[in-house]
Amino acid sequence: MAKVIFTAWKSKSELLDVRNEFYPTSSFEGPDLRAHGCAVVEAWKLRGNVPHHVEATALLTDAILHDDAQSNSIFSIRATYSAAFCRFVTGLVDTKIHGVRRTMFQRAMDLGLPASFVELRHEATHREPPSLVVLRKAAQRSLEWLWDNYWAGIADASYAPVLDHGDGTSVKAALEEALQPLLSGVDVDGQAISKKRKRDFGVSVAMQIISICNVSAGAVRVLAGVLLERGVLVPEERQFGETLNDTFREWDPVLQRVAESHPSFLRHLVEDMVNDLAFKSPDDAAESPSSEAIYLWLSHILTHSFWEFHRQSCPQSYVLQACDESPHHFTKLLSRHVKKQVDGTKKSHHSRSAAKNRVSKTQSTGNGSSSAASQLSEKLQQHGWGFVEKWDNRSLGVVSSN
Repeated sequence: MAKVIFTAWKSKSELLDVRNEFYPTSSFEGPDLRAHGCAVVEAWKLRGNVPHHVEATALLTDAILHDDAQSNSIFSIRATYSAAFCRFVTGLVDTKIHGVRRTMFQRAMDLGLPASFVELRHEATHREPPSLVVLRKAAQRSLEWLWDNYWAGIADASYAPVLDHGDGTSVKAALEEALQPLLSGVDVDGQAISKKRKRDFGVSVAMQIISICNVSAGAVRVLAGVLLERGVLVPEERQFGETLNDTFREWDPVLQRVAESHPSFLRHLVEDMVNDLAFKSPDDAAESPSSEAIYLWLSHILTHSFWEFHRQSCPQSYVLQACDESPHHFTKLLSRHVKKQVDGTKKSHHSRSAAKNRVSKTQSTGNGSSSAASQLSEKLQQHGWGFVEKWDNRSLGVVSSN
């Protein structure tokens, strides 16, 4: 017997029309129809049976349209973003909804949802709403994820989405082609790449990857998966116990150039690496060359001074959470190294703050400080500045009754 599926739309063409309004093609030059798409989804909700992915797309899009400081307060904009994002994530990973007793991080990994989404959802729910910059990026990344995991699966041969690669080649194939010179050690003319030329080729490869990521919004996510395939970041012939120092020197400049242009890339790469290490490694991970290689890469990125500037975009809290949930030889090592790095960073910050305070106190209590202050006061008065006779120390927001 055929299975009957009830939908909120009368025909598939209606769903495709709404999709085209949310995700217009790059060649579309008509009016912005996103508000109309949100209104249609709102009408569908009255009928019922609206998939969560469709509703979440409308909510996130409506939050973006609400982002107008001239018409709405900053607080309301942040609240709208937070509500739309939290509903999007909760509807996917909340175990109470789906009935399976798994953590939200595990559920997110099953769905391919970035772990940073779960972290940001927790922050927006239980703490202060994140900043507008963070919320805007999260909303854009969420819409990209919804495209890849729902809308792109709706067949329509005549539709060329803006997220596709421009020349018709798949994003993965384009990235693999761009990486080929570094992997093969041979240039386009078939000549072997010398060590002196390898650095120049690394810059060229990084620029090609950046151009692909600029054209295709989902390419940054795909790139992380491509780099983790066998023989890319880890040489195929590598044996257990061998160092990766030469590999680090070869790939660090390439990866950092991409991270500078697309900060979310490093977050995707670290998330995929730690998921692979913590949840996909075999039981004998302590003797696995692949697990050891991933551990070495994570330790290098999360603790080496060469990556210090870019580490602010790394999900260190998720790395520690994943290591705690799946303890084995390499996750324990990684957790210990990351915690040591975090503690060292905090101590360094406190030391710098204390040094600044000591310098400030020395300057304020040093000999001649009062005379210097009086000289500064005289110069200011010469230019029209003076001291207020009566200082009003009322708190902000307090209205006088007079």
